[in-house]
Amino acid sequence: MQDLIGDGKSEWVLVNPRMLLGLVGAVACYAWLFLMMGTSAFVPFVGVLDGAVGGAHFCFAFGIMASLTITWFFSDFFSPRKRIQFSLGFLCTVLGSAGLWFLGGDWLWLMPSAALMGMGFGLIYVLYGEFVCVHFHASIKAYLLGIFCCAFVVCAGLLFAGPQMGFFFGLLFPTVAFAAYACVYAFFRLGRRPIVDKKTSDARNRVVWRSYLATATAGMAAGFAVGCLLSSEPVHSWAYGIVEVLAVATSAFLLVDSCRKNRVNETITMRFFLPFAAVLAFPLMFVPQPFKFVFAVLLLCGSLFPITCSLSAICKHIVLCDLSAVRAFSFGRLICFAGIALGMALAFVGFSRSEVSGYPYEVASAAAVVVFMILVIFSASFVMTEDNYPDEARIKPTGLDDSEGSVAADVGRGVPIRKLETVEAEMAAEQNGEGASGEEHPNRPGIFHIKCEIVARTYGLSNRQREVLGMLAKGRNADYITEKLIISSHTAKAHIYNIYQKTGVHSRQELMDLVENVDVSNAGSLLQDILSDRA
Repeated sequence: MQDLIGDGKSEWVLVNPRMLLGLVGAVACYAWLFLMMGTSAFVPFVGVLDGAVGGAHFCFAFGIMASLTITWFFSDFFSPRKRIQFSLGFLCTVLGSAGLWFLGGDWLWLMPSAALMGMGFGLIYVLYGEFVCVHFHASIKAYLLGIFCCAFVVCAGLLFAGPQMGFFFGLLFPTVAFAAYACVYAFFRLGRRPIVDKKTSDARNRVVWRSYLATATAGMAAGFAVGCLLSSEPVHSWAYGIVEVLAVATSAFLLVDSCRKNRVNETITMRFFLPFAAVLAFPLMFVPQPFKFVFAVLLLCGSLFPITCSLSAICKHIVLCDLSAVRAFSFGRLICFAGIALGMALAFVGFSRSEVSGYPYEVASAAAVVVFMILVIFSASFVMTEDNYPDEARIKPTGLDDSEGSVAADVGRGVPIRKLETVEAEMAAEQNGEGASGEEHPNRPGIFHIKCEIVARTYGLSNRQREVLGMLAKGRNADYITEKLIISSHTAKAHIYNIYQKTGVHSRQELMDLVENVDVSNAGSLLQDILSDRA
């Protein structure tokens, strides 16, 4: 049990061993990504094939984009068939790893092997994205940042593994990622979860193209910084030690902010990051070669702000709008990796130590920086002209989506996803016939309150716990319960914990599912008692 969120945003989060196993797998998955994209450890013959390393990284990114494109386009096929997606990802990873080790000495085999590894990562990456959305929706941003922070920490082990063991150290992470997900799939019965088809998911999607452009630009900055580092610094050097320390510090800062005031949001990060990226890129044109990594590291750490915000935003959007996690997550991350691939390509061309098409290093690097800055400025001219996540005053709900049997606000594309929860909760209250208070039981209870009462009586909840149950089942958080019942935050959290213990659930979403799945028609005498008590 953890109290992750501090002042101003309290959430009571229960983590059991099975959840922890999923978190370990997610950390391993991201550590795998960071090692593959940011280091040359996965190329056993890096000393022989210096010129091909850039191509291998680009092929890995291309493989990720290919798998994300496939899962996005065939989301209706993969959503109910997670075992097939898992098996394909595992097969691609095994073939790619074998190719890198046994055939990597030949650059013709290096590229397809790296692409296969990328496809394997992309397939399992989508599955972990869905897992985080489903089980950690109450504090998605905090959990994702915690995963980022831990992944950067474990990547530091590469510095101690040494050049000889670097490849095998890197293989540890896909092994853990696949093994952990296999256990999580069995424990949580992920194959039985309700499926949202792509047509319904696309109709509910509220992400605007400017948001995708911002995501691609952040990815391009990260790819450009990584390409500069890979072109100028060996993996086992003090420069990568600095990269590790600063990356962990940046992730830790974002984690603390998300657990408290959450001031680093999606819009603010892009407004400040785009000028920041241009300012940092400019000195790369003229600083001496040994000092380029300083600006590359700063650019990489700065890009973590919008990348993590966009990642948490798309996951939160999936939860609030009940999208197809496979489809929405695949497309959102595809845009990010497309930006990363573009940035890496620019950096590898510009900062290659050999001449490019007859142009010396200085000219090629200056040209790459200029192109990068032009793309950043182009993105800024669109992203910063209007708030991608409008304020609450611009939300104008116009109706309910009754065709799907769920409450949805028709607020138009571009609505801030952090506001949708409030709008949908208010509309749900109106649909259930509640007054302005939102929590008062009418004399003739609606089906929602009957379900809550059945759960309360079945599991022996106290009167106060019944009140808290009703609020939790509507998606309310601990802050709301504290204010509504005029109790301390610790008391509210204690009630939530006791409810979780009695009902055997481990998160607010599981509790909401428990209430929603109550079969009133089979309640029998219990239903008669509830109705007679309310008469």
